[in-house]
Amino acid sequence: MPKPLPRVPHAQSPFLLRAELLTVVPQSMSTIDRLEAKGQFPKRVRLEPTNRVGWLRREVTGYLRHLAKRRRSATQEGNVKAANQESKKSSDRDLSPTQSERSGPALEHQPANPGHQLAPALDQAWRFDRISERRGSDDD
Repeated sequence: MPKPLPRVPHAQSPFLLRAELLTVVPQSMSTIDRLEAKGQFPKRVRLEPTNRVGWLRREVTGYLRHLAKRRRSATQEGNVKAANQESKKSSDRDLSPTQSERSGPALEHQPANPGHQLAPALDQAWRFDRISERRGSDDD
C-alpha cells in the first residue's frame, strides 16, 4: 500500500466528513438524512477502501448558498408584507371608530396571545371593570 501524501497546511479536502458536515450545515443528521432521501440535499459518497462516507464540499457549499438565497428572499417577502399590512392599518385607523364607540375590551386589556396562560385572567379583569362601570353608571 502506498504511503499517504503529507498534508498541505492550508489545503482543504474535497470531501466533508460527518463531523465537519454537522458544524457547517445548520441541520441535524436525521434532517440531513431525510433531505438526502428526498433528493433535496447532496448525496453522500462512499470513500474507498473504508466504509466511511463523505459529501463533496462544493455540492454542500452550493446547497448552503441556495439555502441562504431562499432565506433572504423570504425575509424580503416578509418585509414587503409587513409594509403592506402597516399601510393597511394606517388607512383602517382613519376609518375606524374611536375607542368609546367600539364594543369590547380596550386594546391595552386584550392579550397579544389569546392562548397565553394569563389571557383568561386579563379577560376576567376586563369583565370586572365593565361590571364596575355599569354599576357606577346605574347610580347616576
